[in-house]
Amino acid sequence: MKFPQPPGSDVTVLLIDQISDLQAHISGCLRDEGYHVHVESEGEPGLRFWAEHHPQVVICDVASPDIDGLSILKEIASSDYSSQVIMISDVGEMDDVVKALRLGATDFLLKPLSDPEVLLHAVKRALDDHEMQSQNQHYREQLEKKNRELNDSLRLLKEDQEAARVVQLKMLPEPYKRYGNLEVEYTIIPSLYLSGDFVDYFSLGDDRIGFYLADVSGHGASSAFVTVLLKTMAIRVKQHYSADQPHTLKPADILKRANDELLPLGLGKHLAVFCGYIDCSARKLVYCSAAHFPPPILVTDGNAIPLEGSGLPVGLFDEVNYINQEVAIGESFHLVIFSDGVLEVMPQKSVAEKEQHLMEIVSNGIHNIDQLLDHLDLRTKNAVPDDIALMTVSCSPR
Repeated sequence: MKFPQPPGSDVTVLLIDQISDLQAHISGCLRDEGYHVHVESEGEPGLRFWAEHHPQVVICDVASPDIDGLSILKEIASSDYSSQVIMISDVGEMDDVVKALRLGATDFLLKPLSDPEVLLHAVKRALDDHEMQSQNQHYREQLEKKNRELNDSLRLLKEDQEAARVVQLKMLPEPYKRYGNLEVEYTIIPSLYLSGDFVDYFSLGDDRIGFYLADVSGHGASSAFVTVLLKTMAIRVKQHYSADQPHTLKPADILKRANDELLPLGLGKHLAVFCGYIDCSARKLVYCSAAHFPPPILVTDGNAIPLEGSGLPVGLFDEVNYINQEVAIGESFHLVIFSDGVLEVMPQKSVAEKEQHLMEIVSNGIHNIDQLLDHLDLRTKNAVPDDIALMTVSCSPR
């Protein structure tokens, strides 16, 4: 029986055995098959050769004179190298066989190994095991390398997100501010490290403030980057406005500009926005809604009114026109605005039931952020499926 030709100089077999006749027999059989064979009569020089050259296969006599053959096996098998060990003995003691196999021997053969096919088959199988272990070691090294690269990438991503979070927090206004009789308050609960919900408010002169709540599609870093555009636009609006101008820039104009600027960027993001301003002197709220849902709720003169709107999302369609809507406000009022993320955590089954519940709690006098967080059970939420933003604008008479 002829076995496949091994890869010549790439395969080395170390034989450790003190019987010269057996050395000649084994080495002759293996060399006839193209293997390189190195022979040592004692264990200590055999181990030195193995430590220096790491042959693929070691054939070792259990009764090595200077070092016990099982000790040699144990040292080789416990190393990081994939050398395979075939133990040989002239006594078939079952204890030796069991110990050798438990220590990792590939095979256990009995002398005098008169049948070359048995020896060659054992060596071929040991080479197969060596190849498999070598491949596994290669895969482990590759996996460890990829894991290190992944950990480095995750570390850089975390650093980038932390930097982006600092920037985003810097862009947000104060959580609470008072303008004369007007009070503005908000909170944002992000579903991830960064939020796609964004709010802003700003003074437009005496007794007049502008504000908006925007919900960018999706969440996380890509959505958070769009909020930078919103902040930039809000700054331009404030710079554009002056108290000497007869007309304030209307919310519909702002949303139209935002749509025209966002579309060419090709970010694949759109926004639901509620944008407006309050004129305390004229006792009116002027607003525009671009697909904002659920409707904000205005409480004035004892009535709770949902502020419906029919505008399309910002950044989704060309040639979109938005409509300003105007509603009268009394001496005192409360405006409560939610992003749609709040609907995801409410226990009611249908959207209509959730809208009704929001209307009920606002109608019952729940108008500030602390009360809303308690009644909507948002303080105990460790994780939310979508970003949640709550914003209130209130006015109390002097």
